[in-house]
Amino acid sequence: MDVRADAEDAVQEACGRAWLGLDELRDAGKVRAWLYRILRSVLSETEERSARRRQLVSITRLEEGHDELVASDGDMVFEEVAARLTGEEVRAALQQLPDDFAIVVELHDIDGFKYHEIAEIVGVPIGTVMSRISRGRRLLAGAVLATRSAAARESSGQRRSPRWGGSGSTGGGIR
Repeated sequence: MDVRADAEDAVQEACGRAWLGLDELRDAGKVRAWLYRILRSVLSETEERSARRRQLVSITRLEEGHDELVASDGDMVFEEVAARLTGEEVRAALQQLPDDFAIVVELHDIDGFKYHEIAEIVGVPIGTVMSRISRGRRLLAGAVLATRSAAARESSGQRRSPRWGGSGSTGGGIR
């Protein structure tokens, strides 16, 4: 990221908005505060867009993890996978999901609420609840897979380090 370019873009956007909204300026003596408020609004909107993009990238990564799991040769059904998970793994994976999906999955699959009850609790239509549960489960599976893959990479890296002359070894490598 180029911070200077981002700042220049924000200032340019603020100036454009100020020009278009110049008739809204009531007191010319307060132009500095008015421009600053416009700039803060631009920066806030830019940060919100950036946060949404990061969240979408995260969601995409989790969905890709689920797709890999489903496409694999392993004959895994949801119940079988769920039976192998620890409560700690599920809680950690749920924390990686956006709240809209994590809440409905937790209410349905962990707490045992019915779709119509969840719709009342969350305040969304029952169809939205069903959709979120379906997508939330896919995201949850992707999060579990991603966490397990990361743990496997870490443990394989830890096993290799002594062999390659990591800290505490002598001799400088393989003989």
